[in-house]
Amino acid sequence: MIEETAIRNTPPRSNNDVATETNLEEPLIPPVSIEPRIVDGLPSKISVLVKSLYFLDALGSSSWGRYSAIYYNLHGLNSQHIGLIEGLRTAIPTLSIVLWGIVADRFQSRKKVWLITNSVSTSIQLTLALPFIYSSFTRILCVSILAQLFVSSGVLDAYTLDLLGPVNKIFYGRYRLYASLSWGIGSIIMGWVTDHYGFEPNFIMFGLLGFLMVILVATQVPEIASSCDQSRNEESNDNDDDEEEPERIKELVLLAIRPRVLIFLLEVIIMGAGMATVERLLFLFLVNDLGASTLLCGLTVGVNVLFELPIFWYASQFMAVLGHDGMFLLSMTCFTFRVWGYTLLTPSTKWFVLLLEIMHGITFACFWVVSTDISKTLVDQTKGAYWSTTIPSSVQMLYSSVGVSLGSIIGGWAMNHYSSKIMYQCTASIVFGALLLHIAGSVTSRMCCNGESFLPNYIASDEEDDDAEEDSVVSQVQAPDIDTDSNKG
Repeated sequence: MIEETAIRNTPPRSNNDVATETNLEEPLIPPVSIEPRIVDGLPSKISVLVKSLYFLDALGSSSWGRYSAIYYNLHGLNSQHIGLIEGLRTAIPTLSIVLWGIVADRFQSRKKVWLITNSVSTSIQLTLALPFIYSSFTRILCVSILAQLFVSSGVLDAYTLDLLGPVNKIFYGRYRLYASLSWGIGSIIMGWVTDHYGFEPNFIMFGLLGFLMVILVATQVPEIASSCDQSRNEESNDNDDDEEEPERIKELVLLAIRPRVLIFLLEVIIMGAGMATVERLLFLFLVNDLGASTLLCGLTVGVNVLFELPIFWYASQFMAVLGHDGMFLLSMTCFTFRVWGYTLLTPSTKWFVLLLEIMHGITFACFWVVSTDISKTLVDQTKGAYWSTTIPSSVQMLYSSVGVSLGSIIGGWAMNHYSSKIMYQCTASIVFGALLLHIAGSVTSRMCCNGESFLPNYIASDEEDDDAEEDSVVSQVQAPDIDTDSNKG
């Protein structure tokens, strides 16, 4: 009874008392931060976004790219005219690509530079669909050149490499493969479409996907400062940028004139010239000499992609086994056999070109992965990685502008004045000569330079060693390809 009376006489507890008692009884649980899921070296959302950018960019380009030769051919231009247009059109970015890369680095406005240049270039390119333009060789040439003044092709690769950083840069191939995939799919589809509906749908697809790409980048990609930009900003607090600029330019020049770097750049030009005879003129050879359909032309690109994809996906494994030298040698070997094989084709055996195109997938994938990795290696050897956009843009410029320009002009002239077979025989012979010289240089380098790679490899500077002394063990564990293997960047 006493207990019951006590319970009845006990005043009810307020909500605050209950809350206070609950808070005292319950242990304090610290908030748990959920780490984003990492896919191919990046957080999953960013990884999907970057892969989508590569996919859409190449899908839109596939409707024009290789089919530009078909467009010119439909409007009565011969191989010499086509080679001249393609050569001059790709020569202009010799300056424009580097210029826009420097602008992006100097003002740290990579996104804005890409949006402006891509929008203007796409708009100009679409005027080629107008009868007033395609009725004149001179007007086609002028429009093609004007569009190339607004090309900043190296920006997307530089943006991806900055996001990946030095440790995860080997995952670059897994992003680049989405461009190859969409390039192959788009080429096959547009080959069938062109056979049945003419060339106009190509311009529609090119324009729609081009502007969709612009909208996606404008709304989804933030204008962020990369780690390279942040280190650059930290340095600028203690040093005047204007005073450092001459030193940075001197550093870039000294890097470019190193013997290994010069050899690498020369081989990039040679491969660019050789690739141009295929990418710019192969469709003319197939259609005019072998009587192939546009669908067969598109299928050749699809076969390329089938063998590019595994190399891009397993780039780290290929790099670990072959190194820079081995992958470059494999690229040149496949190119030589494939191009010489073109000279053996006849109208009755034209479908065998699909077997030859297997080697192009290996050629391009090996070459592109190595070139990109070496570009990143060279960036890492500059102070604060200042030239993070300029160096990749310059390497791509030498390939796509200098090399492709020479190959297009000379190849188109040789095809028109001699024959396609003679032109391809000469192309294969030149690349084969470069292959022999590379083998000799690689053997000599390993025998006389303590096993070093013939192509540029990562060498940490004294300042980098002092600054990164505490992190050296971690970097060797996470990225052995950077510091411990002379064949890798």
